[in-house]
Amino acid sequence: MAMSILQNISLIILIAVIYHFIARKLRGQQLIVSLLNGALFGFAAVMAMLLPFRFFGGIIYDGRTIILAISGLFGGPIVAGIATVIAFVFRFFFVGGSGRIVGVITIIMASGIGLMAFYWRRRTQKPLNTWRILAISYIVHILMLLAQLLLPDQRWKSIIPVIALPVLFFYPLAFFLICKLFIDNEEREKSQIMLEESEARYKLLFQNHRSIMLLIEQETGGIVDANPAAEAFYGWTREELLSKNIFDINTLPHDQVMRKLKEAITQSNSTFLFKHRIASGDIRDVEVFAGPIEYFGKKLMFSIIHDASARIKAENEVRELNQSLEQQVAKRTEELQETNKELEAFAYSVSHDLRAPLRALEGFATLLSEEEGGAISESSKHYIERIRYNAKKMSQLIEDLLRLSRVARQTLEYSTVDLSRLARETADEMTARFPDRKVSVSIQDNMTAWADRALMEQVLINLFGNAWKFTSSLPEASIEFKSMDSDNERVYCVRDNGVGFDMAYADKLFTPFHRLHSEQEYGGSGIGLSIVRRIVGRHGGRVWAEASPNDGATFYFTLGGP
Repeated sequence: MAMSILQNISLIILIAVIYHFIARKLRGQQLIVSLLNGALFGFAAVMAMLLPFRFFGGIIYDGRTIILAISGLFGGPIVAGIATVIAFVFRFFFVGGSGRIVGVITIIMASGIGLMAFYWRRRTQKPLNTWRILAISYIVHILMLLAQLLLPDQRWKSIIPVIALPVLFFYPLAFFLICKLFIDNEEREKSQIMLEESEARYKLLFQNHRSIMLLIEQETGGIVDANPAAEAFYGWTREELLSKNIFDINTLPHDQVMRKLKEAITQSNSTFLFKHRIASGDIRDVEVFAGPIEYFGKKLMFSIIHDASARIKAENEVRELNQSLEQQVAKRTEELQETNKELEAFAYSVSHDLRAPLRALEGFATLLSEEEGGAISESSKHYIERIRYNAKKMSQLIEDLLRLSRVARQTLEYSTVDLSRLARETADEMTARFPDRKVSVSIQDNMTAWADRALMEQVLINLFGNAWKFTSSLPEASIEFKSMDSDNERVYCVRDNGVGFDMAYADKLFTPFHRLHSEQEYGGSGIGLSIVRRIVGRHGGRVWAEASPNDGATFYFTLGGP
């Protein structure tokens, strides 16, 4: 019996090999595969019944239960159906004997259980592990033993003790091993299909992608494949490209190209800037993205190439433009420095050469008035006073111009400035200068800024001075200094309840020597707000005003960082 089992197992292994060979060769023709494999399993069942362990009276035992159960489990209904019909006909009509009914029942039962397992596997998508395979096998062979109870003349009493051990041990073991062989082949087939599908997708992407793509042999640098975009870019046909080496295209020396290839293989670098030759003989700047891949078992280098000629040309033009701009800036800076020197010389001239004659003019007018006072007519006295007044005014204008000039040239010395304290000192100074005025001053506490303290003092002196001046006609004046947050920046403001102004003329407010009120009403040189704007601008801030006639004015300013 052992020899019969071994012969049947060898037969089944051979059938497994032929089964998967047919499936591979006729992939995609499922019906033909099923018909051929059904006939193959039927033939195998017949061969098993020709090599049986025989009892008296036409009773035989062989490996057909293993074959038919596997035909249902792995082949499905068509394979199992054909194999069952062939085995049924051969057992019933050709072998015959008193065991034909039990033999036919065993055939139908084995293929039926295999089919049930096939549909369960398809529905649940669960793998056939060791326990599930053994469970199917034991169900088949326990039912096979129970079928022996149907033998005539109670022959089962003498047969079951003989076949029980091999049926319950060797048959399940053989079924398990054969199933493992089929499962391994199935998984290998699935892997092969997935690999082929993946390679087909890659090929489709490679051929249809607009980017220039090359496959390069890692060791030799030979071009293995090139897509149509590469043909269009380089100007060679695919056959011509495949006959070339990457060293024929890259302008770098051979050793440098090999070093770059090794960097790409080890993935220490994956992006390169090269110069590539094309069919016309021109040299193109290219940006290459490269990395190692395995393609049909070969280790290759995958390169995606972008024509960077236009970009690099633009970058070179920008670089040259930057150099030109830097030269122009240096030249303009030099010219500005010369201009500043001239302005300093002019300021020195104004300070000494212009103010000296003005002082002399005022002094002589004063002497004339004092020495000839009794002999001078009233109209002459008036003229002398006008001379003195305008000389003083001219001297004050010169002083204000010099202050405006110094603000533009003064180096900023940043520190944390206590604006609240500075404002109180400014207000105290104004109160001391105009003791007869009744002015209510409100200053917010703890206002600080990162700024130049001396320049901020000038800002507050000018803004508070304006507020004091334009509230002089009121019996009770009100001036407020505070800060607020607006649009992610700190805004400071000085508000008064004075005469205000028409916002239609606000654009002239910060222009030197432009006045919105007559000099007879409110004195001053008209330079103070220009100084404020220049100081605020040097701090990276801005200044503006809001007002209405006879309803006060508010001046706002911000300060940027150093």
